[in-house]
Amino acid sequence: MKIAKRLLIAFFLLIALFLGAAIAIPYFFKDELVTMAREEANKTVNAEVDFSDVSLSLLRSFPDFSLRIDSFSVIGKDAFEGVPLAKGAYAALTLDLMSVIRSSEPVALKSIHLEQPELNIIVLKNGTANYDITLPSDAPADTNAATGDYSNLVIQLASYSIANGSLLYDDHSLDTYLEIKGLNHSGSGNFTIDVYDLDTHTDIAGLTVAQSGITYLNSAKAELDAIFNIDSPNSKYTLKDNQLTVNALQLNADGFVQLDGDNINMELAFNSPQNEFRHLLSLIPNAYIEGYEDVDVTGMFTLEGNVSGTYNGTTETYPAFAISTSVSDGRVKYPDLPLSIDNINTRANVNSPSSDFNDLVVDVPRFSMTLGDNPFEASFRLRTPISDPDLQASANGRIDLAALSQAFPVEGVEEMAGLIIADLNIDTRLSVIEREDYEQVNMNGDLRVQGLTYAATGLPKVQIQDAAMGFSPQFVDLRSFKAQLGKSDLQASGRIDNLLAYFSPEKTMTGQLKVRSDYFDIGEWMPESEETATTGMPDTTSSATSGEVFDRFDFQLDAQAKEIDYDSYTIKNALAVGDIRPNTLRVTDIGAQIGESDFTGRGVITGIFDYLFEDGILGGDLQLNSNRLNLNEFMPDSETTTNETATEESYGVIPIPPNIDMEMMATIGHLTYTNIDLKNVRGHLVIADEAIILDNVRANGLGGELAMSGSYETTNPKEPGFSFKYDLSGLQFQDAFSTFNTFEQLAPIGKYIKGRFNSTLILDGKLGQDLYPKLSTLNAEGFLQTMDAVLQQFKPLQSIGNKLQVQELKENISIKNTKNWFEINNGTLELKTYDAKIAGIDMKIGGTYSVTDLMNLDIKAQIPRDKMSQNALGAAANSGLKLLESQASKLGLNIGQSEFINVGIDLKGAIEDPKIGVKLLGLDGESGEDKGLVDQAKDQVRDQVNQQVEESKKAAEAAAKKAADSLRNLAKQEAEKAAEDLKDQAKETLKDKLGEQLDSTTQKKVDDVLDKVGGDATDKIKDNLDKFNPFKKRNNSGGGGGR
Repeated sequence: MKIAKRLLIAFFLLIALFLGAAIAIPYFFKDELVTMAREEANKTVNAEVDFSDVSLSLLRSFPDFSLRIDSFSVIGKDAFEGVPLAKGAYAALTLDLMSVIRSSEPVALKSIHLEQPELNIIVLKNGTANYDITLPSDAPADTNAATGDYSNLVIQLASYSIANGSLLYDDHSLDTYLEIKGLNHSGSGNFTIDVYDLDTHTDIAGLTVAQSGITYLNSAKAELDAIFNIDSPNSKYTLKDNQLTVNALQLNADGFVQLDGDNINMELAFNSPQNEFRHLLSLIPNAYIEGYEDVDVTGMFTLEGNVSGTYNGTTETYPAFAISTSVSDGRVKYPDLPLSIDNINTRANVNSPSSDFNDLVVDVPRFSMTLGDNPFEASFRLRTPISDPDLQASANGRIDLAALSQAFPVEGVEEMAGLIIADLNIDTRLSVIEREDYEQVNMNGDLRVQGLTYAATGLPKVQIQDAAMGFSPQFVDLRSFKAQLGKSDLQASGRIDNLLAYFSPEKTMTGQLKVRSDYFDIGEWMPESEETATTGMPDTTSSATSGEVFDRFDFQLDAQAKEIDYDSYTIKNALAVGDIRPNTLRVTDIGAQIGESDFTGRGVITGIFDYLFEDGILGGDLQLNSNRLNLNEFMPDSETTTNETATEESYGVIPIPPNIDMEMMATIGHLTYTNIDLKNVRGHLVIADEAIILDNVRANGLGGELAMSGSYETTNPKEPGFSFKYDLSGLQFQDAFSTFNTFEQLAPIGKYIKGRFNSTLILDGKLGQDLYPKLSTLNAEGFLQTMDAVLQQFKPLQSIGNKLQVQELKENISIKNTKNWFEINNGTLELKTYDAKIAGIDMKIGGTYSVTDLMNLDIKAQIPRDKMSQNALGAAANSGLKLLESQASKLGLNIGQSEFINVGIDLKGAIEDPKIGVKLLGLDGESGEDKGLVDQAKDQVRDQVNQQVEESKKAAEAAAKKAADSLRNLAKQEAEKAAEDLKDQAKETLKDKLGEQLDSTTQKKVDDVLDKVGGDATDKIKDNLDKFNPFKKRNNSGGGGGR
């Protein structure tokens, strides 16, 4: 009894121990497994792999380990930035427990389940695929995880499954589209051995397949039960028992596929065990409706095919294939539609016996049906399609589209009517047509469309009143085409010289096309697509039906439209005459009128199809002419105004489209941009990288001549940038001031100047949404030269005149031939010190002016004494002289004995309320007393400066002699530097003590230093002006023009 009790206790202890271990072990290893999962996922792929959580359990799959990864995703990078390759609700993996515990062993994966997975496979036109995410072999990758070496993962699957999944395969390089919705799939087998059977079951709620614009299956239901024999060592996969059901059609297949390096070897055959036409009919899009079992379908059919050979994409090797089908005595009657389709008979064979598609033969010897009271028959046979298309074709009969809509369900079509009438025969080869041996060409008949109406959901109604094509040995004649496309009308005529070139990818179809329209609304036919940024997926909604655009034609074009609506623009009298090819439009005459603006020109536009259909680059080289161009008509209204002084009418940013690389030579008679009017504009323009670059553009305006180079860029439309160089010659101050808001803000003195000026400047910064420069970002440098200008009623000079009682400063002042160098940094104007002669007074002027409307100017003036003593009240009453005499008396100077009075003037504050400070700097003149004082002050300054410099040199040299010989050169340099520093200090000290007594000679030495500093600054500005290049790589500060 005791033994049994002990055994029972031990048993329960073992159970408790096991349960405890089952609960605890997952937590022991969770961190390691999470680390392993993240690192293994990201370190070897060029994608962002992530998941929300990882849960671990030993109980769910005992004795194995269960790992569940929730909300997993694989997001692309580079060309597929933000596009999900795969995502799902969760992935559940079963791992061998011991392989997890023993970190030295690879982790063994035994089963996997994916819940609601979404797989998106996208291949671009250039072949770039989003599933190609493996990092290059030479890319660095850490193969060791943080807690052990998990670089190996062993696949030991016994089963796998997918629940409620979806798949999108959109291959633009092959023009193939496949979409699967509601995918449920499971597979099981002994994956641990080399050769085993894989037993699978698949059902699909919706299967869509399209190729080259033809939809073969549309949301079809599919189910597949299949057993595959997997020969892993030989990479061979053989079909065993299988059955595929698509809608109502069953298919059986057998054969194998074997991977051999870049080769895919295959031997496959398929057929349908059924023979009733209703099963084949169910594959036709729109035919398989709900309640299809109630559709009255009679007739027989056969379907079989095979594929045999090797596929190699690199060497363009393709397997042979053959498909054949036939229908006899077919009839279709839908219960809810009044008419039936009767006498359906056809045979079709497609045979490609080799890898050379020139051996392909497509043969439809007969197709016939009766729709209502109208029989229709046709045949088609094509041979040698690559080298020399050999075509035999015929069509005879009438198709009443209204009757078709009453006999066959057409989803999404609201109205369909009209007649298609055919009576034509073709039996010829392309080579016979090209050598113009028309006696051997059998091509005759007509194809006509009358009264066609087609209205589909979401599309404008299409009405073709009449379209007629006549076939002759020489060409196909488009005799007439008259249509109403929504609100647009279109008429066309033309000819095709070599129709059979359509079938050969190596041939180009040639012809002529004449197009006319009274009104065409382009916007009505432009599809709306969601942005990738908001959906996380590129727009592929049209891929299933769009198809490859036919791009092998060369037509002479003559197109005219009286009125075209595009976006917010109305284009009138548009014409284009020239030669059109898929990617090239070569025009000898192009023209249009948009509002006040007119355009004419000639040149070449390239990349048209690539730009419209493949997100390619639109290029070109054009010569454009315009008598009148009003750019304001192309500028949207501004949403915001960044400055109260902006023009009353505010304009918005003009975004430059991406993917354009185009050059233009433009000649414009009269150009208007905001409030700027220019005449005789001519120059070179480049549109590239979301920017417009102007190179040596010249114009007349504002009373003079303008030349400009630079760029305007909108890579960030919320904050466009600009960078410009202007050469302005003979412009009127008042015109420039009232036209350029930037001038008004940064140089308000222009308001008080009448006359002309020249200027060269570089200007860059950012623009607001109203195209007004953001002054805080503005940078500029250059010079401004007055010509015959007069400064009128300028309050700062008037205030100086009042302060010093100089009558000439209160009056209109001539400022002829002054040159002013300046810089603007972050919106603050710095006026480089320059010489000026104002009202007969020599001045040196320099300082700053900020956008806050505040001056900070330093003026050194040499005022003739007689200008201050000619006041109407007399010299004794002159308050200006009294002010300076008071300062002079403290220095022991006698103003009455001087010819010139040197004055320092501080000019601060606003232009309308200036603050004036005046300081006596010295006296100039030839009187004996004054000359002696000048010499005395000069000698005193010179002696003290030389004494301190000499003492400094001796002290520095004495210190240098104590250094090691190897440091003599360095010591000498330091001594000279110390001497220079002490010399500067001595100058400042003496200037403070004797500044008021500096005579003209000493003052000149100081001025020489200022001139040298100013000269360096102006030299730098000159150099930048010379080196400006509008084509240089733009930085973040700009790329365009301000006002």
